[in-house]
Amino acid sequence: MKLTKDYFVSDAKYLELDFKIPYQEMLQEAQQLKEHFVTHRPGSYDHKGWRSLVLHGLSDSKSGHWKDYGYNNIQEVIEQMHWTMFAEKCPVTVDFVKKNFPSNQFGRVRFMLVEAGGHIAEHSDTNTPLLENTNISLSNPENCMWQWGDGEQFFMSPGKSYIMNIHYPHAVFNNSDEDRYHLIVHRLDSTPQWKTMVETACKQQGVTGKWVNHEVLI
Repeated sequence: MKLTKDYFVSDAKYLELDFKIPYQEMLQEAQQLKEHFVTHRPGSYDHKGWRSLVLHGLSDSKSGHWKDYGYNNIQEVIEQMHWTMFAEKCPVTVDFVKKNFPSNQFGRVRFMLVEAGGHIAEHSDTNTPLLENTNISLSNPENCMWQWGDGEQFFMSPGKSYIMNIHYPHAVFNNSDEDRYHLIVHRLDSTPQWKTMVETACKQQGVTGKWVNHEVLI
């Protein structure tokens, strides 16, 4: 039997969620482990300085999508996902995720780093316009911008959390002398509490969309 969940399909580029985030403490936890970050998506596109530290996933070093490592069955992936040794060094971050996200089953939970002077090359991650994984800004230098494929730029304020529509082509340019740290949380479910959070944010921000049940893919 295939694992499914409800995905929120929307034309909106992003939706801000209402979380109280101890982002400064979380940032310190990420920064102290910088030497352990691994290159994210090596060999793909023309990324520069895009690195990751896995707190929950298949292993300390497997920061990419599970299909990148030869897995074809999500159930096998779930059985092998775990909190890594780096999670033990990040008690504030892990406590925040476990206590604040209305989810019973997590996928990848990762610190994501774009180094000073680095960039994430323009790309798209899904074939369907989804508001899905949660991107939490822990630091975002003034001259570091998320840029959509149409040229529109978006500044992700530190301490804010967003679900981004990564169906649309997007890139990140860190034209500063400071590193940019974010936390990205993937869920393998959509609990009633999660759906209520999303729907409340939609009403407040004038965003429309619909829930569609589908096999878990991302």
